[in-house]
Amino acid sequence: MTVDSPGFHAHSGWYFRREADGSVRILAPDSLGPGAQQLGVFDPDTWASIVASVSAAGETSETYYAAEAFHAGEPLPQR
Repeated sequence: MTVDSPGFHAHSGWYFRREADGSVRILAPDSLGPGAQQLGVFDPDTWASIVASVSAAGETSETYYAAEAFHAGEPLPQR
């Protein structure tokens, strides 16, 4: 028997998990009460846009493509 992991626990019941297709699943508490949860699933392109948009530089084509490459497991450029 395998237990399905909810993913990385950030805090306060917020879980993040990368799916086999590269999408990112976010499971979060819902205001309906104890045990209630919200689920969001973001495709890899949307996830790269989210990561780029919250970076210090904001979302540009450069930060988007860097986030996309990082998420895909491509080598990061040397600084």
